[in-house]
Amino acid sequence: MNKKFILRLLLFLTVTLFFFNSCRTDEATQEEKRTEREKIEAFSRFENNLASQKKSQKGSSEYISYHEPFKEIIQTFMNNNPAFTQKFQNEVGEIYFNLRSITYGETTKGIAYPIIKDGSVNAVLVGLVNPKRDWVNFIVLKNNSPEVQHIISNFQNFYNSPSIASRGKQPEQTEEILPVIINVYGDITGPVNNYYQPYVDYGSYGGGMSGGSETYGGGNGSQTQNPDNPCKKAESSMNSANTILQNSEVKQKMDVALKGKTQASNEWAVAIGQKPNGDYEVTQPVEQNATNGTIPTSQLANQYIGDGHSHSGNRGNPSGGDLYNMITALADSPALKYRFVYGNSDEGTAEIYALVISNASLAQQFLNQYPKNENYDPQNHSINRISPLGIEFYKANAYYQSGSADNSSGENYDSRAVAMAYILDKYNAGISVAKADANGNLKKINAEIAQITIPYSGGNVKEGVKISKCP
Repeated sequence: MNKKFILRLLLFLTVTLFFFNSCRTDEATQEEKRTEREKIEAFSRFENNLASQKKSQKGSSEYISYHEPFKEIIQTFMNNNPAFTQKFQNEVGEIYFNLRSITYGETTKGIAYPIIKDGSVNAVLVGLVNPKRDWVNFIVLKNNSPEVQHIISNFQNFYNSPSIASRGKQPEQTEEILPVIINVYGDITGPVNNYYQPYVDYGSYGGGMSGGSETYGGGNGSQTQNPDNPCKKAESSMNSANTILQNSEVKQKMDVALKGKTQASNEWAVAIGQKPNGDYEVTQPVEQNATNGTIPTSQLANQYIGDGHSHSGNRGNPSGGDLYNMITALADSPALKYRFVYGNSDEGTAEIYALVISNASLAQQFLNQYPKNENYDPQNHSINRISPLGIEFYKANAYYQSGSADNSSGENYDSRAVAMAYILDKYNAGISVAKADANGNLKKINAEIAQITIPYSGGNVKEGVKISKCP
């Protein structure tokens, strides 16, 4: 069965849905009839890079997967609409992007993803973008018809395969499955309202994932990329952090003390204050628990501006708890800007990471958009894997661990530090992650998800994490 035939059937399913579910508003209908819509930015940007992508294909195949722009707009929409996302996950499940169909169609492009609930494929999300790339429709296939059940069964078989079943022991491997084979019947059996259609369940135009450039961003800009220079934005605060770290009082009472505690069974912490004349005050190190504790701010006689703590026997990358506890502390300590974390590198030497706040207002906005109770895992002191923030965090983490990384920094980072830097930059949180280099100078870590040339792959270009550091 060729790709064009399969796509026609998917389009038939879409038309069937829109015919039976005719409660969409006139506004939505008129919007689809417009001829001057701007292209959806993710698709516009993706297709502008198609020439270089085609050069990277092996052999003579001209096949190009549209997984990247579909995934980007789905994740961005869900990140920006938490109520929709929560209802979607409760009623249908979570979209599993590491399995997907091939991209169908020569003009209109279609793709299918499995939706997982309670460990099984519960439904399938089908995305269709029109030839002009200015409107995208999403439908969820979920009923007992032979066509839908065959697609679900196909995805379930791949989801249960050994390479996917071992995902708990190693980074998940993305697999592009074979074309979904669909047997053609005269009609779709079963009541049509068993389908799951975002327009109907979540309101008319603007309520579901379907939409155009007004929903997903036009071709003249980017939804997720921050146009400002990240190094320039963090320059002043990073210089201040280095001034503190190189201060003689801080060196003796924090740097030397905490480097000597990185192999201890418990964490140790100090608080840093600033006197009216600009000098620094550092408390004595206080022993904490094995994985957490309380910063000894009560011992300070001056304004609390920062702190430092050790990670007992572990690397020094800031944890999810370090991040969220720092942001929430701003409510009572608005001058707080610096959190230094000491640990052991893979080579067994002491290393220093830091969280540095450059814009407290943006940090508070980040906290409001990604609240601690939804995005923090208190049991593991990390970012919650199944949260909107966790999806992006662990994607970058997996790319770095699996070698899908372009690292021009010359530094060996912990993968979680890279992931932390990525989400803070991606969501413009006003906070930087930095690591001290061989000379003891903190350098901001920059990380983004992009098309990169995979190291030692013979020039293979695919999505990965691109890493650099500021001067």
